[in-house]
Amino acid sequence: MKIGCSILNGFCKTLYLPEYRNFLRPCDVAQVQGAYLTELLRKNARTVYGEKYGFDRISGYKAFAENVPLTVYEDYLPYIDRMAEGEKNILTAEEVMLFELTSGSSSGKKLIPYTPSLKKEFQRGIKPWLCDIYSKIPGVSGGKSYWSITPLVSGKNYTSSGIPIGFEEDTQYFGKLESRILKQLFAVDSSVKFCADTEEFYQKTALQLLTCEELTLISVWSPTFLTILCDYMSENAVSLCGQLAQNGHGRRASNIKEPLIAGRFSEVFPQLRLISCWADGSAADYIGGVRERFPGVAIQPKGLLATECFVSFPLVSEQGSRLSIYSHFFEFRSLSDGRIYPADRLKPGEYELIVTTGGGFYRYCIGDIVEVLQTFPSHPPLIRFLRRSGAASDLFGEKLTEGFVHKVCASLGADGCFCLLAPEKGRYCLYTTALQITDDMLDKALCESFHYQYCRKLGQLQKAAVMVVEGNPQKDYLRRLSHENMRMGDIKPACLSAKSGWDQWFQLAK
Repeated sequence: MKIGCSILNGFCKTLYLPEYRNFLRPCDVAQVQGAYLTELLRKNARTVYGEKYGFDRISGYKAFAENVPLTVYEDYLPYIDRMAEGEKNILTAEEVMLFELTSGSSSGKKLIPYTPSLKKEFQRGIKPWLCDIYSKIPGVSGGKSYWSITPLVSGKNYTSSGIPIGFEEDTQYFGKLESRILKQLFAVDSSVKFCADTEEFYQKTALQLLTCEELTLISVWSPTFLTILCDYMSENAVSLCGQLAQNGHGRRASNIKEPLIAGRFSEVFPQLRLISCWADGSAADYIGGVRERFPGVAIQPKGLLATECFVSFPLVSEQGSRLSIYSHFFEFRSLSDGRIYPADRLKPGEYELIVTTGGGFYRYCIGDIVEVLQTFPSHPPLIRFLRRSGAASDLFGEKLTEGFVHKVCASLGADGCFCLLAPEKGRYCLYTTALQITDDMLDKALCESFHYQYCRKLGQLQKAAVMVVEGNPQKDYLRRLSHENMRMGDIKPACLSAKSGWDQWFQLAK
């Protein structure tokens, strides 16, 4: 089978090579972005949105910025409702293939329209990224890959007009030919997506993974998802190996049983060469758990991807990720001066990301803060994700943000520990595995925020409390959000939650 994997992966690499070479080729970033914007406005000039903002009269970026407003998701709700009911030419002239469902911890469910153009725009980032991996990391193309699959517990849904909600399986991001090939290269098939519950999902995923003797690439979103999956396999090693033996894999079961129980996953998957996962922002605190379970395996931080758009991807030889300039049109609002810049006028610094895509979103403030690490005369800039701009909790005007809380936890010596700050009955509770933090220490650190301190002085907020948690709080965190219909692919590691009631989900120390 290894020869077969090499051939199939090699064929995919050949398919992706033109996109890869085009991306590496020196270019004029302004010209590339300008050509994309001009064509997009031309195609959608006769849509409801295009006629409202005069797309046919816009020539160049300056006119685009002057005539088309910045937007957030709520601005599109009336248009998306009409599209879901089957109306045409609303945001885009193209047919809507499906709506992808996404959600955040502080907002409701969102339907994101997917068009043929948006699908191609994702591929313009995915293809060069994969080709770079196949080209630069020896051994990856010789085996199979595990791409995490989000379980679809609620079943397949449709809009009132019959438009599908959600991809049937992840290979639909690719073309038909590639989908057929990738199905043979995936270590875990799409059947796990339709498991009845989380326990069944973990069990079936674990069995298929453990059956694979030639796993060379793991691509997941959250590092905590991977560590929880590994812990599940270790904790259930005896029963899983028994099932492997019953399914005709007795030799494999005998070989992996002891290292699986001990959590030595580099021995369970000896051919594994690369793990791709989030490693920036809050996710950086959880990479250590992946390294402990897979010593010696390279970890590549993912670029920035969202349900709405493909922003950036890493190259093996670099730190950070390259802006995917052939995918969408990008703008950046500087956090230092508040001005908005196109991709070709960036300087190193922190920016809020704004995107325009073939899916019908124009000057869309996606809510991500990125750092521009380096710019180049004839290549896309190098960036990395920092944090979400909208991750905040604000009961009485205290305006706590993810970035501030992350710094507070670090200042209290909680690096590497689970930490989640959440509002509970008029105060904030820090659910954590860090034993050294006291209520006084936490409250004093939070009072470094002017607004939090003001609310405390006014008596609006009671003194913060530390709640020590036991067991596997990362798993409990995922369990709650999955129970509330968040997709696993959308659940990012966080140290701040606007939700209360976490004491009902975590195992509190007595």
